[in-house]
Amino acid sequence: GTLIVQPINHKYDHSYVTDAIQSHPDLFKGMLLHDPSLDTEYALRRLDELILKGFVGVRFNPYLWENNGDSNLYMSKGTGLEVYKRCGELNIPVGIMCFKGIDLHYDDIVDLLEKSPKT
Repeated sequence: GTLIVQPINHKYDHSYVTDAIQSHPDLFKGMLLHDPSLDTEYALRRLDELILKGFVGVRFNPYLWENNGDSNLYMSKGTGLEVYKRCGELNIPVGIMCFKGIDLHYDDIVDLLEKSPKT
């Protein structure tokens, strides 16, 4: 099979990848892009919905957190942490895209790992 990673240019509209997965479920699985602007309850519900549609992984893009205000600035706090923990409960891998280098996000990633080592 093939893993289709949600393209950044589609942001949080997962319909294109969902259609591909549902058209060929034996061939394709998806990796969704987490939306850090969502409140925790909705983000967890959205995660569950997309898993049922054939998504088997989650991608965190730390640069999307930078524009969400002080309370939601880090992946390892608030909704990001809760989604990360839920992925661990569901045995869903989380990929983190550090386009400008891991050193910029190292502490935040370590914080995630320490708060949810099962993920």
